[in-house]
Amino acid sequence: MNMMLVYSLIIFGVGVLFMALAGISFRIRAILNKPAWGGATIPCALLGLPIFIVGSVMIYIFY
Repeated sequence: MNMMLVYSLIIFGVGVLFMALAGISFRIRAILNKPAWGGATIPCALLGLPIFIVGSVMIYIFY
């Protein structure tokens, strides 16, 4: 298997992980009646989205 594809899948997975963390943080803060967009929601989303996009493009290129 092409190593660049493996790296692409790892990058993609890290992006998905950060986006999931942002979603979990959003839901927990909403349930606890805190400002839902506070805490780690925005930083995780802003970090996860570009990583997710880069991973998706790399998978498209190296597949």
